[in-house]
Amino acid sequence: MPDKSLLQRLKERRLVQWAVAYLAGAWLVFQGIEVVADPWNLSAGLQRTLHLLLIIGFFVTLVLAWYHGEKGRQRASGPELLMIAALLAIAAILLTIVRPKQEAATIPESVSAVAGARPAVAILPFENISPNPEDAYFADGMHEQITSQLSQVSAIRVISRTSVMQYREARPPARQIAGELGVNYLLEGSARKAEDRVRLTVQLIDADRDEHVWADEYDRDLTAAHLFEIQSEVAERVASALEVELTASERQRIERHPTENLAAYDLYLLGRYYWNQLDAEGLERAVEYFEGALDLDPDFALAHTGLADTYMMQTQGWGLAPRDVFPKAREAATQALELDPTLAEAHASLGHVQLFYDWDWEGAEAAFRRAIELNPNYAPAPHWLAMCLMARARYTEAIQAVQQALALDPQSPYVRMNVGYILYVSRQYDRALAEYSDALAVHANALMHALRGGVYVQQGLFDEGISDIELAAEMLEGRNLIPAAYLGFAYARAGRRDDAERVLWELQEISAERFVNPDYIAIVLIGLGENDQAIEWLRRATEARTDWPVFFPVDPVTDSIRSDPRYQELLRRVGLAELIE
Repeated sequence: MPDKSLLQRLKERRLVQWAVAYLAGAWLVFQGIEVVADPWNLSAGLQRTLHLLLIIGFFVTLVLAWYHGEKGRQRASGPELLMIAALLAIAAILLTIVRPKQEAATIPESVSAVAGARPAVAILPFENISPNPEDAYFADGMHEQITSQLSQVSAIRVISRTSVMQYREARPPARQIAGELGVNYLLEGSARKAEDRVRLTVQLIDADRDEHVWADEYDRDLTAAHLFEIQSEVAERVASALEVELTASERQRIERHPTENLAAYDLYLLGRYYWNQLDAEGLERAVEYFEGALDLDPDFALAHTGLADTYMMQTQGWGLAPRDVFPKAREAATQALELDPTLAEAHASLGHVQLFYDWDWEGAEAAFRRAIELNPNYAPAPHWLAMCLMARARYTEAIQAVQQALALDPQSPYVRMNVGYILYVSRQYDRALAEYSDALAVHANALMHALRGGVYVQQGLFDEGISDIELAAEMLEGRNLIPAAYLGFAYARAGRRDDAERVLWELQEISAERFVNPDYIAIVLIGLGENDQAIEWLRRATEARTDWPVFFPVDPVTDSIRSDPRYQELLRRVGLAELIE
């Protein structure tokens, strides 16, 4: 009978033995991949590829067994070769399908790995139910401080404030928010300040089941001590609900009162409120409020840190010279650390000064790593560590660090922007474009448009690049000059010399009225091929202590002057001799 004949042939060719032997070996390889995946940092994409190859290999083995299982058959036949070729073609097609598009999924996959390691909580913006609408800063401040307190717990991943503020006005369903932020739990609340009383209502929601875990209301006299007690109690209650045990040092940091002066704390909250607006006027007002808080309590470490952060932000394209503000920022951060050596925010602030002003690469890296050690949930620390590593062309480490920041602040346009920038300076242009485009679909960010335009220019897509950068310049209306530098460079590379020279003239005109980073002018000159002038302007930038060593030595816009001995001497002067080829 045919069935008997087929079984007999299978037996003769030992097909079952081959299949069992292969499956046993494949199982061992599967287990080996699982064991080494974390220690060897194997990406999910690579693991999927190995798994798929093992599966395809099973069918190839069956073909070989059918033709070679019978003793004495050693020559490959035509049908055999055709079948193996077909299987390999199928494997190639499947690999193309499962491969992350332009490898852009590498970062989100790693973020998911980081995200899955700890229970995750997003603290949504608190509703202001005070009688006075101007007390919105108080609800914002309580929200930010409770986020900061819970961030002290290393066993919980806490999403940064930047990523949750998008839900202040419109609040989608809990499961949708949790999915967008990659968390398990949401903390909602409202704050009311009236005369001499404060009331805070909070509730913890299990987003996976859409159920309340607990809810509580805190109604106290309005004193600094009571405000800090409320913040500590909420953080400890969340940790208890998630069955997380606090270490002694974590409990000590959570229960510490940063000031006993209610008026100073109120001014600090106002300072943070205006700092978060991230514009020139808001930063100026933030300085006033932080200084006012320190007038009332000179030992208020958080206010010193807030002041340092504000000074440094004022140099990021907002028109203040580094020499006018960075020494003040260093003094404020140092003072904060003298008052509280365990304050992660202050370590990160000092590292920021060391990175952008001192060009102390080792010192900055150590400060950021210390901040991460003290508070693994403080997103700015791994974010700026990534910038520090990028400046020294340590791109793989930089990507790993920025992944940590992205896991803590997944919706931050600033972090997403620098994810794209690290990919761009490492010449992974397709991945950078994918990252910028994905981020711009969510955030209409001017600087991100400018940087995406820079990627297009490096690819020779001048029309697309100029369109993006012109849009960025229009959105900022001259308030930030980074787009102008990229626009002048793009015009020059596109052969629009008159337009590039116009941008150059405008930058020089503005520099007569306020500080303009000399490196911005140098970038336009490089585009025009005026290398002698460009290097002279970079020398001026070095004297002005601008942030050019952090960005431009690895930026492709400087490729044309890398071999110039004068440029290499500038790299030695700022401590980046290792970048000289």
